[in-house]
Amino acid sequence: MVHIHQLNDFPQYAPILAYWSYHQWYLKRDIPFTALVQSYYERAHNTSTPLAWVAINEKKLPVGMASLKNNDLWSRPDLNPWLASLYIVPEYRFMGIGDSLVKAVVAKAKELGYSRLYLFEGQNETVNLISYYTKRGFSVLEEAHDNDGNPTTIMYMNV
Repeated sequence: MVHIHQLNDFPQYAPILAYWSYHQWYLKRDIPFTALVQSYYERAHNTSTPLAWVAINEKKLPVGMASLKNNDLWSRPDLNPWLASLYIVPEYRFMGIGDSLVKAVVAKAKELGYSRLYLFEGQNETVNLISYYTKRGFSVLEEAHDNDGNPTTIMYMNV
């Protein structure tokens, strides 16, 4: 059984989440791995954005993550907060863990008093993310470019 926890409850997993993030989204960027580790330690000690959640299996190993953060899409600083960094290790995909992580982020955004939550579609994914997030209550806002200049879709949810 996999349980979802705020990273605050398991700060020792911050480097693992940073590693996943680095290899999934930052390999081609000029951002050092140590900066990502620092950002996840920050998320592990915050009570407001940025925050992170970790999915932990029955052996107490992390198997997924998601974040709630501001200014995730650099070209749209007017839109906040963002559901970001949703990642599930491959052998745990398609088990509902991503859905549970999304629900945790949405609930926290609402608890913090936000009326909308945004996300933008990632690149090189094996899942149709527009369909995935639409099924979870998100709607398309507009087409844009991500932080690397690639085409992306911005989505939102009223919370």
